Amino acid sequence: MGDAQPHEGQSGGILLARIGEQVWLIEGEAHLSAMLTTTDGFPTPVHCITPASVDALGALLPEGTELGDLWAIHPAIAARLESDGHLVIATMPDEA
Repeated sequence: MGDAQPHEGQSGGILLARIGEQVWLIEGEAHLSAMLTTTDGFPTPVHCITPASVDALGALLPEGTELGDLWAIHPAIAARLESDGHLVIATMPDEA
């Protein structure tokens, strides 16, 4: 489990965003099933950004991508990743 190398043509990692208890998958859809079930390897660490607000998250998304386009991740999955030492959280500065 963990430390899996991405297959050719797949992205190199997983990026989540968390605001309060809400968590979304930003990058790494190719690894989503493995991350959720831990039955197969997935790239670790999983990185997680913490924007100050939904508006701040929306400003970070690629043009044409809306919050509703993202996979929602159950908070228990993020908690498991964190307790297993697979989640690296990057705290973002508050909006000005």
